[in-house]
Amino acid sequence: MFAEFMHHYNYTAEQTLNEYARRFFSLAGSMYKNEAKNNLIQLTNLSNGFNGGKQAEKLADNYKQQMEGNDRILREARNLKK
Repeated sequence: MFAEFMHHYNYTAEQTLNEYARRFFSLAGSMYKNEAKNNLIQLTNLSNGFNGGKQAEKLADNYKQQMEGNDRILREARNLKK
């Protein structure tokens, strides 16, 4: 866990050892949650990529909307004003 923490947060060994235990374990927990979330997303993408179908198209459309970010939200808000 120590080495993963240093690598993930780009800490030196001294910085890691100087960190409060409560903060260290909180950050380590967040690191593992983010890793699990990313792994689940990759698994979903691979599964849908192999299976194809409507679910894969829906996932791709969802990612395209996320890529547009705030621009899409602003366009929708402007269209509502009209």
